[in-house]
Parts: sequence; C-alpha cells; structure tokens
Amino acid sequence: MTTAKSEIAVTNSSSPGITLTLETTGIFLGILVSASLLAGVAINVISKMNRISSSITQIEEALKGYAGNAEKIRDLDKRFDLHIQEYINRKDVVQMVLGQLDQKINHKFRRLLFYTRDVQQFLQRDTAFKIREYEETTQQDE
Repeated sequence: MTTAKSEIAVTNSSSPGITLTLETTGIFLGILVSASLLAGVAINVISKMNRISSSITQIEEALKGYAGNAEKIRDLDKRFDLHIQEYINRKDVVQMVLGQLDQKINHKFRRLLFYTRDVQQFLQRDTAFKIREYEETTQQDE
C-alpha cells in the first residue's frame, strides 16, 4: 500500500511583522471605538467648561460695571446729602433774618403808635381837636 503523505503549507515566520487575526482585529476596533467615545466625552466636557468659564468672565465684567455704578450712586448720594444740608442751613438763616425783620417792624410800629398816642393826648388836652376812634385794637407783642 502506498500511503500518500500530505503536506501542509508551513510558512516560515522568521520575518518581523504583526499577524492580524480576527480576535486581535476585534480588540483593536474595540480600543478605537472606546478611545473615540472617550475623546468625544472629553471634548464635550471641555466645551462645557469653556462655556462656563466665559460665562463667569462675563459675570465678573458685569459685576465690575455694577460696582462702578454703585460707587457713582454713593457719590451722588453724598452730594445730595450735602445739598440737603446746605438747603436746611439757608432755610434756617432766612427764617432767622425774617424773624429779626419782623421784630424790627414790630418795634418801629410800637414806637410810632406811642408817638401817635402822645400827639393825640397833646391835641386833646391843649386844643379842641377831636380824634376819631377806629375799630382796630392794638396789642403788644411779647
């Protein structure tokens, strides 16, 4: 009997290189998909952080503007208080001057009234002059 020898092709794997099998290809594709998903998540997180950072910067600038406005309002409030105090002081001075004028007028009026009464008494006593009586009454101020 003759037996046939079967020969299997044998490759000489002495050359350096990578042998790809279905299993290593699956692992390689899994790694690529995972890396791309991680990169997508990282890009999403970084973009959200950039938006938050720009939002914070805008808020800081708005607060600086508001702080400047608050300082202006504080300055205007101080000036307004000074104007109110100046108005009160002027009002007090005017009232004091008017009070002094009123006292001077009353004093002059009383002196004139006494002079008039003296003249009336002299005319009644030494002459036949008649003095009319008016309905006005004079009161002395305190």
